[in-house]
Amino acid sequence: MTVLPQSHARRTERRKKRTPSSPSCQAEDEKCSEEAEAKPLVPLKPLSLNTVHVTSRLGLAGFMPTAALHLVASLAGLVPFSMGYAVAKMWSCAGGRLADSSSFRAGCYGFLYSAGIFPTVLHDQGGQLGPLDGDAVLMLTPLLVANHVSYLDALILPLVLKLPKFLSMSSVKSWPLFGSLGEDLEYIWVDRGQKGSRGAALEAIQKHVNSWKVGERPLVIFPEGTTSNGQSLYPFKQGAFITGAPVRPVLLKYSGSWDPAFTEFLMTDDGERVEYTDGEWAMNFWANLFHSCTVLVCEPYHPSMEEKADPELYASNVRAFMLEKQKELELVCRSSSSTQMNRVLMEWRRRLQLQRHWNRLAATPSGTRLRFRQKVRPRRRTALMDEAKEQEQIDHRCDPVADPSA
Repeated sequence: MTVLPQSHARRTERRKKRTPSSPSCQAEDEKCSEEAEAKPLVPLKPLSLNTVHVTSRLGLAGFMPTAALHLVASLAGLVPFSMGYAVAKMWSCAGGRLADSSSFRAGCYGFLYSAGIFPTVLHDQGGQLGPLDGDAVLMLTPLLVANHVSYLDALILPLVLKLPKFLSMSSVKSWPLFGSLGEDLEYIWVDRGQKGSRGAALEAIQKHVNSWKVGERPLVIFPEGTTSNGQSLYPFKQGAFITGAPVRPVLLKYSGSWDPAFTEFLMTDDGERVEYTDGEWAMNFWANLFHSCTVLVCEPYHPSMEEKADPELYASNVRAFMLEKQKELELVCRSSSSTQMNRVLMEWRRRLQLQRHWNRLAATPSGTRLRFRQKVRPRRRTALMDEAKEQEQIDHRCDPVADPSA
């Protein structure tokens, strides 16, 4: 489906009512071209990045019961959060850091669960997915690069990533609660409204990388620079890759009944484009009791010499790597058990490796491709024969004539 800019859409609808040879169409074309030269149109973002299908448009009757439960649960969740924060503040006054306080983390988890948000963290280690063990795993690279989907990322990622540092907008400092928490957690503030803010952000990233040591808290950066729909990734900015330091990719996917992706607009099931405001986002959040999500912590990505010399190449390769892992994360979220999860991943990676091998051989001489086909075809033939035998056995068991006990 192609979505046209608003001015083009209006002109297209008017054109349907006229003949192609109508002189008024030619005059309108000239007028529209003059307007385009005077004020160029801003292209829309790709639909694969900023379109999320709405499952339902909840009314007041569907919103009130769950909103009331959410309100009561959130107020109850403020109790452990306040207690944990108070204990952590007293501990920080004695010389400790808020990010290292176990009581503060416990209080944050209590508030997160009370809001109906239940994150699952998986660690990709040696091709096998398992739980994340300890904080040391996340402190092996100075930078963590993550996809950005919605407002909920600001609640989930800091907690599941063991409270790292964040590069945040300076306007967040004025927000209630988030501003003071950002100060306590040593966030790096950048004012996007000022001239030279990009240079200030790059300088802050470089300063963090230069002073960072193994075992210290990393810095989380959203290289897309904006929110996407969790199904793809925007081209990465080069800020996190100019330093040439290794990064650890992190991917987040929401798997609940409601997708909280906050993009420019949404698309209903019947193809209707609808605007999505902050109020509607909050209404859909409160109208759904549980919000499950999965966070995949990938293996560190160490750049090559070519990638260190070319930040654009480095950013592009990390994005391609994260797109593959995003596909794996989607398959993982569909699996019902850990055994099925690893089996599905092994099959997916085997097919991907076979496809890459074939793509590399596509530019080689025909003799090499012939040897490759001779090597692969017997395996494929054997697999097809096994499937045929298994299906024949199933048909035989289901046939009452062939089965004398039926």
